[in-house]
Amino acid sequence: MKFLLTLLFSFLILGATEMGLKGGSCTLTQEGKVSVYYSNNIYKDVNYIANAKSGKNFREIFIGSVITVSSDVKMQIRDYVPNKRVKGKPKTGLFIVDTTINGKTTTIQMVYIFDKGIMSATGIVGKTTISFATKINYSLCSVKIK
Repeated sequence: MKFLLTLLFSFLILGATEMGLKGGSCTLTQEGKVSVYYSNNIYKDVNYIANAKSGKNFREIFIGSVITVSSDVKMQIRDYVPNKRVKGKPKTGLFIVDTTINGKTTTIQMVYIFDKGIMSATGIVGKTTISFATKINYSLCSVKIK
């Protein structure tokens, strides 16, 4: 009887692990401030209005977020396109961002990289580089057990 219970328990654990790999999720939480680099300046005290403080994925927490650097510079994240995930490498992709500078709005693509809890994205507006970075905590992520 003990053997059957042990076998059943092992099967349930392995099944739960496999389900976690396919349908599992993480809880992502934005922590700290957003910093912006624009026109050779670093702005650490920007007004950041997050779509959500936490969520299951980048879409939930970033899409719709607004970063206001000054009365002349504002960014709104409209969408993102992740690259194919490469095991053991940072997550990468593109943010699609409406950038308003001096009253003129331009939609740009910002290349993002998520590595070691830091989300950073960089794009070009006209001939000027603009980027932002923020810390993201992640927990309850599925892990592969072998």
